[in-house]
Amino acid sequence: MLSVALATLLLQASSPLELRTVTVVATDAKGAPVRGLGAADAVVVENGVAREVVELALDERPLTLALLVDNSAPMATPFRLTVLDAVVQFLNRLPEDARYAVWTTGDRPSKVADFGADPGQVASALKRSFPSGGNTLLDALVEVSDEMRKREGERLVVVAVTGSGIGFSNWDRFQVVERAKASRAQFLAVQFEETGPPDLRGDGTDQVGRLDYDFVLGWLTRETGGRLERSLSAQGVGRALDALAADLSAQYRLSYRSLPGSKGNQLSIEVTRPDVKLRVGRVKP
Repeated sequence: MLSVALATLLLQASSPLELRTVTVVATDAKGAPVRGLGAADAVVVENGVAREVVELALDERPLTLALLVDNSAPMATPFRLTVLDAVVQFLNRLPEDARYAVWTTGDRPSKVADFGADPGQVASALKRSFPSGGNTLLDALVEVSDEMRKREGERLVVVAVTGSGIGFSNWDRFQVVERAKASRAQFLAVQFEETGPPDLRGDGTDQVGRLDYDFVLGWLTRETGGRLERSLSAQGVGRALDALAADLSAQYRLSYRSLPGSKGNQLSIEVTRPDVKLRVGRVKP
């Protein structure tokens, strides 16, 4: 009689394999993006079993990006003096075929530029926006994620630029994560420390703070293969956004063959080239 283990192996061998795809970002020892990788450079191990790598290639699909910018009242000064110019410079560094929309998160989520805007239009829209209220980043993440879910088959990215001060939300942090991950977008974020006058309202029951931002942004960037940059002040926002723009120019799509229907995969992806590190997003059947 065949052992259970041998029977399992025979069943796997006779099962048709499905193609799975995952987004990866390759960087060198200094954190700079690495280009020129191919399928022969990658090793994929899933649930302890080596898988066939079908393709490892730069993701050249047109980029659809949603940018969220904190213009809450406590961030008024850094927003005007530093963050606005850094955001426009970041948009100028995106691929030429990128389509992006911009939301501000002060007082309530507000779309100030729709998809297809150019950096000049975004700069004008942001200059016209008036910093006010508390930071509603978490509500904005839900709103933006719901909109991105409608964009099947596109290369979807959400970028948040936010302070760490007190904010407000209609959702708790666990709900935000669930709604955001359903968008199947990749998340990147710049979180900076900046002090300003307090902006409080209500009885505090809807207030969110640093721990909520850390949880939501940390989870979303980690689980989607994104990147979270933290800065001690708004002066570092430009440098952090430069790093994100460089990442977006050298993202890969890795495809491999796997057993259909398997859940809770333990996935390990490495490259054979020395000093190259990978950040891996969620697997997409």
